[in-house]
Amino acid sequence: MRYGLFLACATLFTASSHGQVALPPDPIVDLNAGYRNTITVTGLFDHNANSVYNELPLAIVRGAYLERDLRARSSEALRAKGNSLGEVIQARVQWTGATCWGARANWRPVVSIAHHDQIGLSFTADQFDLAFFGNAAFEGRTASLSPSGYAQIRYQTMGAGLQHAANGSYLRLDLVRGLSLAALNVDYASLYTGEDGQVLRSALLGDYVASDTAGYDLGRTNGLGAAISGRWSFTTRPAEKARFSIGVEDLGFVAWNDRSVAIRKDTLIRYEGLRVYDLFALDAVIVNETTVLDTFGLRYDHGPVTRLLPFRVFAEMMIPLNEQWRLTVLAEHRHLPGYLPQLAAQASRVFGSRTMVGAALGYGGFGGLRAGLSMKRRIGEHLLISLSTPQVPAFFTGRARGAGLYVGLDLGF
Repeated sequence: MRYGLFLACATLFTASSHGQVALPPDPIVDLNAGYRNTITVTGLFDHNANSVYNELPLAIVRGAYLERDLRARSSEALRAKGNSLGEVIQARVQWTGATCWGARANWRPVVSIAHHDQIGLSFTADQFDLAFFGNAAFEGRTASLSPSGYAQIRYQTMGAGLQHAANGSYLRLDLVRGLSLAALNVDYASLYTGEDGQVLRSALLGDYVASDTAGYDLGRTNGLGAAISGRWSFTTRPAEKARFSIGVEDLGFVAWNDRSVAIRKDTLIRYEGLRVYDLFALDAVIVNETTVLDTFGLRYDHGPVTRLLPFRVFAEMMIPLNEQWRLTVLAEHRHLPGYLPQLAAQASRVFGSRTMVGAALGYGGFGGLRAGLSMKRRIGEHLLISLSTPQVPAFFTGRARGAGLYVGLDLGF
């Protein structure tokens, strides 16, 4: 199915702030730090692209007929190479306990359980046109299909660690349960279509790995691994108001089981149709799956595969401008195809004693310029609600690129 990769990248699902600048902590707005227990529930959905308009993946998700004009608008917006599209989905539940470390009373135990589904895709304009229009327009020409890559990984984490109540620093070790993996890397690929359409020539240098293809349901464990996440928050001087943070999330691996598959190709293929020498020898006329796989050398190797997780590294600076205003600058990178370093800046303001709002601009990642809004409000004394989106225009027009939503609930008792 030629829309398969784009359908996977367009799946909508509402699932802690990757690609979005989190509002800074505030001792007045946030929950009282003296609670012995805090339950935090977060959900994140973040889709972004640097060329494909939102209207195309939305139409695919809805199952609508893809009009030629719709496909053409996205095609016209593409770069020759370096197009990217990606998605991060995450849901997390975390418990933070009471201080119990004597002289190190600021450190608290944390236990976290999370589900992750991440996709990264880089592609050329010719790949898009082949997928959505076929190869008729390439008659007598060679389509450039590289460099390109694709990765989709679904995994769950369960871990424990310590978190500093005053500055937000933390360290957590996780056990990783691998659910599914599919990863494609194409160093070089091209497709020539003859002028009469009867000759195809293809060159390919690339590799593909995938977890057990027998099933991808949530009840199936296809790999196990481990990861570390941490954040170090500090000031350069004791009286310094600006606070710096550096950190990493999900730096680790999954060892996928021996039912995983892999294939690496460095080959040239010339196709001139099928020659039938005896019309009455039907067995020689019928082309089955085995024949095609053997002819094109597409047999998989089976065996265990170990792959890095799509870890995220980041650096952040928060500057209090006065009692109400804060400025936050974030730089981050994620280990996924098509992802470029992202830079974002956010100005936030406290209103009264219960509310903080922020506005942000970001550039990079899977896409280009995005404009977002954030808000958090304390309800009573025990509940804090957080809500943000990295791309406000996505709610008003299908011609925007990228969309996202983050929801967080903190309950203290």
